[in-house]
Amino acid sequence: MASQISEENDRESALRASLEEEKNRKTDSKDTHERSIIIIGSKSVGKSTMINRFLEKDEKPKPTIAMDYSFGRKAGKSLVKSIVHVWEIGYVASSLVSAAMSGSALTHSPHHATLLMMLDLSKPEILWSTFEEIVSATRSALKMSYDSELIKDLIERRRSERKITDKIDPLPLKTFIIGGKYDEFQDFDSDKKEIIGKTLRAIAHSLGAGLHYHSSKDKILVRKTKDLLSHIGFGAALAEGKFTNYDKPLTISPGADSFTSIDLQLPYSRPSTMLDTIKQTFVASVPQVTRNDDSSLEDPSNDPNFNEPIIDRLKMQREEEINVLLDDMLNGRTPQIPIPDPV
Repeated sequence: MASQISEENDRESALRASLEEEKNRKTDSKDTHERSIIIIGSKSVGKSTMINRFLEKDEKPKPTIAMDYSFGRKAGKSLVKSIVHVWEIGYVASSLVSAAMSGSALTHSPHHATLLMMLDLSKPEILWSTFEEIVSATRSALKMSYDSELIKDLIERRRSERKITDKIDPLPLKTFIIGGKYDEFQDFDSDKKEIIGKTLRAIAHSLGAGLHYHSSKDKILVRKTKDLLSHIGFGAALAEGKFTNYDKPLTISPGADSFTSIDLQLPYSRPSTMLDTIKQTFVASVPQVTRNDDSSLEDPSNDPNFNEPIIDRLKMQREEEINVLLDDMLNGRTPQIPIPDPV
């Protein structure tokens, strides 16, 4: 009888220890073996290709209908392998971004999630409108996913880590702006490359983000992007950099820039209205194409005029798969899924 009671106490102690360990894993803002990358951006800018290169997948990218989840792991010095969760958002919708944020919070603290905003450099006429949609969806998703105290804590941690001044309004999550399709953008005239480059530097600095140009057709940029993603996803070492020659691919680490060095000739503005000030300067030089009314819908599939049965079925199927995945993660079944080592 005594031995039975002892065994029950041991099980209860083990359970409490396991629950405590699980809680610490989800709330530890410093140490972690798991991180998440949430990627949202322009259509057909190369998000899936970039992810496949990073995870060393040879498969041909498929159109992302709603949201795709993938992961990779890497052996480190310890016995525990580092895991990166990659959430690719198929279209700009706060509900999808929130699902990715909530999903990542099931395995680690939001302090270890990074947002990648990928913009199409080859289409400057819609660059700002796309950026605005992404920022709006992101801010809404943050409020849907995290409480106000956590958001405040995330912002304070970002300010202290990067020595961010009160002159900017950083996003709560670590953020990088990726300028995609640089191979097409590099043929633009120097003046246009400079105004776009200065604008991207300004919005990145305003959000406390880093800036990085990318092209899937440039081997050097592919390697640099893989290095950046390895740093974000696995904590690999990455040299702090600031390369601002507008005739070359830009690379600027978070917190390494300043409005003075950007020299965009911006009038004085409060941090909360800085993006609007940058917008007025940019659109005066690069007029934006008026978007169709249906493009303002957060989810185009909800448009009554949108009638594509095959696409609708594929989208529904993918959303069901994601719901199953999130349910598995919520109920602790993810560790049972075999994760192959990278080649």
